[in-house]
Order: sequence, then C-alpha cells, then structure tokens
Amino acid sequence: MFRQSNPVAPARLKKSAMTAQPGQLDIQPPPTGLAPFVSGFVHRDERVDGRAVRLLPDVRTSVQIMLADPYWIRERGDGEAWQRLPRIALWGPRHDWGYGYAAAHVTCFAFGLTPAGFRAVMRGPATRWLNRVEGLDALAPALAAAVDPREGEPFMEWMARIIPVLEVVFAGAAPVSFDWPGVTGILAEEAGGAVRKAADAAGLSERQFRRVFEALSGVAPKRYQRALRVDRMIRQLHPAPWEADTAPDIPIPFADQPHAIREFRALTGLTPADYVRLKTGADRTLRSVGVDGLALPQG
Repeated sequence: MFRQSNPVAPARLKKSAMTAQPGQLDIQPPPTGLAPFVSGFVHRDERVDGRAVRLLPDVRTSVQIMLADPYWIRERGDGEAWQRLPRIALWGPRHDWGYGYAAAHVTCFAFGLTPAGFRAVMRGPATRWLNRVEGLDALAPALAAAVDPREGEPFMEWMARIIPVLEVVFAGAAPVSFDWPGVTGILAEEAGGAVRKAADAAGLSERQFRRVFEALSGVAPKRYQRALRVDRMIRQLHPAPWEADTAPDIPIPFADQPHAIREFRALTGLTPADYVRLKTGADRTLRSVGVDGLALPQG
C-alpha cells in the first residue's frame, strides 16, 4: 500500500500468482540478553538455477557462513570483477544493487547484527562498510573460529553453541542509546517530517541525530528511509515471500504510484512490474532476482 499525500485511496500494484519454492528459511530470535546486539539467527537452504542474481539493497548487517557452493558477488559497474567470498563473511549494509552467484546450492548459517552489534564487532562507524563484504577471519579471527560450524552440526545445535560465545563478545558493549526499532519504524511509516519525528523520538536534535544515525547505519537517515520504504514495497509485491512486511496495514508513504515506481527503479534498477515478472515461478527470496546473459565467475 502506498499512502498518498492527499486524501485519495492508496494506490496498489498488482501481484502475480506464484507457487511455493522448495527450500528452507528458518529464523530464530536471540535470547533477551543478546537482543540489543544480535537481531536473529538464520538458516537458509535452497537449490538455485545456476544464473547470476541481482542483489537488491538490504539495510541489515550480518555474519554469513556458506556451507555448500561458494558465493560470489560483484558490483554493477561495467569494469567490476567477481569476488569470491570467504566462507565466513561479514556483510555490511547494502544501499546499491549489485550481483551475486552460487552454482547450484545455497546453504547458509548466519546471525544478524543490530547497529550496536555491528559497531561492537567492527569497532568503528558503519559508513566504512557500505556495500562491502569481507572475510570475518581477517577482521575478527577469534570470533570467526568460534562461530565456524562443526562438521554436520545441525542449525539449532550451532545456534545454542554460539550464543554463549556471542554473550562474551558483547559483554560490556554499549547498546544504541535510543529505541532503534521505534525510530526506524518512524522512517519507514511516517508520511511527512519523518526525520524530524525520528530525531524527536531519539531525544536528539536533528543535527545530532543525522550524525549518530549515519555512524550506526552507514548512511544518512533520508537514504536509509528510502531503502526501508522500497524494502517494504518488495515485501508487499512478492506473492509468497519468506519474510513479510511487518506493518502490512500501514501504507507505504509515497506521494503517489509514479513516485513509488521512480523510487523502486532508482534503488533496484528494476520497475515494480519487472520485479513481479522475474519472481514468477517458485522463488520466495526477496532481495535477489535472476539475471540472464551476465558472464559468470570462473573457478
């Protein structure tokens, strides 16, 4: 749903029919004590079709461990090269689309990091990690070794084993000084003056809020807001997503449908209709769409 700036009924984009995709996405919440630093634990397991995919923006940061085929990424410029990712990698916030590739099978254990968790692991502002993926063993070797799954270790056993490790890692770390979900919810859902309202909710002046927010998220609040709104749009366009919009009854605050389409294209390189068309045929993932005709990585 897209909220109009005038009292007109919300515009809606059409969805296409889709069958469920064979595959698994298991998302487990963190224990209460870890919640300021870890957003959740994830197990993804699915077969892919051997094509490259377009990776769409994702504001979240995470540690991802690839357990099947190697994963490759490349940025979207013509001269960019494929980068084979280390098996255990730290994914920074992505605010530009790029490309990804796995040959046939994606199996991944991961844990998401809140802005406070990312700051504690990297000991610096998130701005340095925009659109970056790096090996965790080079950045935090002890942590990488501790979270490396054992041979054949089931996901739930892995999660139970690393929770005490993460509790030690984040012991004494400072959480974000304001209600991060509440503030980002304002950015995602409020129609007018969202940055000012978010600053008020954080108890900061707008100037302070912009500085603190960019250090925590990697981008300015307005840019983050655009990514959140397009992400909500992706969740609503997808007929059978693994992850649904968390506020489906609150309209996405675009001025009108042309504005929504422009924003979607600017952040993803696709129109909403392109996205829906490319998602037909049993693909439940949200932030990747198949790409034909792109040279694949070698090795």
